[in-house]
Amino acid sequence: MVTKEIMKNRLRDTIRSMRQEDLVDDHFLYIHSLKDNNEDPIFVELIPEFCLNTRDVLKLLILKLKDPVLNYDLMKEYVFKVKGSALSIGARRMALAFTNFEGAIEMASKEECMKALNLARREYCALEEKFHVILQPLNLILDA
Repeated sequence: MVTKEIMKNRLRDTIRSMRQEDLVDDHFLYIHSLKDNNEDPIFVELIPEFCLNTRDVLKLLILKLKDPVLNYDLMKEYVFKVKGSALSIGARRMALAFTNFEGAIEMASKEECMKALNLARREYCALEEKFHVILQPLNLILDA
């Protein structure tokens, strides 16, 4: 049987790995520490909400980049939204990818925007994969 302590160790190791890979920063660790102090499921609710919102915006950006005439101002709003969310949750590499996307929008280059979108999607997928790994022990810890 997997104990609560084993789950906490797995969670700690995964988060440490994410920090070493620079996927997340100290702000992410701080948010997680808030959960540790009061066993509040906010972290469990925050991650899926963040992922859902980010996926939705990425889908919208994909559609917008298919338009014959690009609305760079609208794309910038979407990019700014995800970048802000990434910064607020401590998703460092993803925030940097969306900063890069902002630069591509400023250049008004469809080709650069496509490259930036692909980078942003890769960073999101890497982060989402780790988030799913985190959620398993978190849910078990909270249910115990």
